[in-house]
Amino acid sequence: MKHTFTLITALVLAPLATLHAADSSSLQPPRYVGKPKTEHAVTNRAFQGIPSMAVAPGGRLWANWYAGVTPGEDHNNYVVLSTSGNGGATWREVLIIDPDGGGMARAFDPELWVSPDGRLFVFWAQMERGRRDTRLGVWCMETRQADAEQPEWSRPRRITDGVMMCKPLTLTTGEWVLPVSKWAAHDNSAQLIVSTDKGESWTLRGGCNVPVEVRSADEHMFIERRDGSIWLLVRTKYGIGESISTDRGVTWPELKPAAIRHATARFFISRLASGNLLLVKHGPLDLRTSRSHLTAFISTDDGRTWSGGLMLDERLGVSYPDGQQTPDGLIRIIYDYRRTSDRNILMATFCEEDALAGKDVSGEVKLRQLVSKASGGREKAVTKSKEPVNDNANGKPLLTKKPGTLASEGIKPQTFASGAKLFSDRDYIAAEVPDALLAAHFLPIPLDGRKTLTCQRAGVVYFLTPQPQRNRDTQSQPLMDQGFEKVALPEVRLFGGSPNNFCTLYQKDCAAGETILIGKWALPLFIP
Repeated sequence: MKHTFTLITALVLAPLATLHAADSSSLQPPRYVGKPKTEHAVTNRAFQGIPSMAVAPGGRLWANWYAGVTPGEDHNNYVVLSTSGNGGATWREVLIIDPDGGGMARAFDPELWVSPDGRLFVFWAQMERGRRDTRLGVWCMETRQADAEQPEWSRPRRITDGVMMCKPLTLTTGEWVLPVSKWAAHDNSAQLIVSTDKGESWTLRGGCNVPVEVRSADEHMFIERRDGSIWLLVRTKYGIGESISTDRGVTWPELKPAAIRHATARFFISRLASGNLLLVKHGPLDLRTSRSHLTAFISTDDGRTWSGGLMLDERLGVSYPDGQQTPDGLIRIIYDYRRTSDRNILMATFCEEDALAGKDVSGEVKLRQLVSKASGGREKAVTKSKEPVNDNANGKPLLTKKPGTLASEGIKPQTFASGAKLFSDRDYIAAEVPDALLAAHFLPIPLDGRKTLTCQRAGVVYFLTPQPQRNRDTQSQPLMDQGFEKVALPEVRLFGGSPNNFCTLYQKDCAAGETILIGKWALPLFIP
């Protein structure tokens, strides 16, 4: 190979050397790659989710995801690699990838993939201080011993800037393709990175523009159609966008909404051995649902129409499917369930005919197979960053003498307290409640999508949302456009430990019956 790897043998597991340059953590190899330590125990995790799965040529199952001691996506996140040699009956965690041992950086969005030559690749992303680290970085390790419980791994190497969290693809030309996203890019953010030398080097071939007003982490996947075109499907605020390249990924037409209705969430699509396509998504094909009703469908015409519908898990809080079909025809799909409460990593096993029939006709269907269940950790996210909390001294005094109430159809108000589940389509848990809002209630509306709320009782109502410099999805300007004003209270660490989740309070004295329109993301509050 053109690059030389030092294999980690009996010391697979000793900490790797760190580059002591002043570069961001996305440019430095992780400080620790090794066996799980005490702090990585499954009983010391307040968060785990966003899994991936691969099956070795000999049948060994591999799964990875990221976890942390605090209940959110923050600097504590590290990647867990687990394996099963008995078809998923039992699992053993064998490797941890941690950029700096719970310091200022995080490892996240892992992906597993078995290449055509039988190598097992572990991919992950690294970043520092939330999304302020604009380069980010896709890293990988590989092994040629994918059927060994403790294989020898190559040293980590950085492939490119950006983030990759969906399966690579092998084209009929023999080229390997990575779906890499450039979160900081203003255009051509959903990129196609190609290797023509079996992973020794990677180059950018092209990218599809995802308009900033509909972007939602991209998380795109590619399918090579039978006519040689490449079909791009990408997560957006409206669900799934699509584009088709007819020049092998060099250029891409303008993104448009796909016919497949979906939540703002990751989906999974893959070519099966039969030549048909498998799609795992939330809910029916023609209905946008919340993160629930994870269902498998089959297409026999390259994704133009879909049939079947095998329900894998109907519960609210299931998300991020990924998987692989094995030579014996079994399809393995991994996903998470309630990342900060139940903290389950689960697997579904079935065959193509089951998905097509919408029921178990093969006798092989097994649902909700447990891969990992976490517990413990810290109830609150304790940030180790030196990120200052803005005091918002230029805001208006908090108004409390004339409280109003808010309503949203089908949403029941909840008490605003530490540990409360904040959104109906996420498992984010309230980490901090300021004294000024101890008497407040909130509406657990979806985090994603546009929402309409109504002021039922005239008076002052509130929203928590990040400032623009904190989070690109802030609703501060839409709220101010509707007459809301910033309140002179310090920012609230609403959930997780990442600074991009620090929120500012906005208030308005609303008339009875007045409607308020918001997008992603803001939390409505009122004092009953």
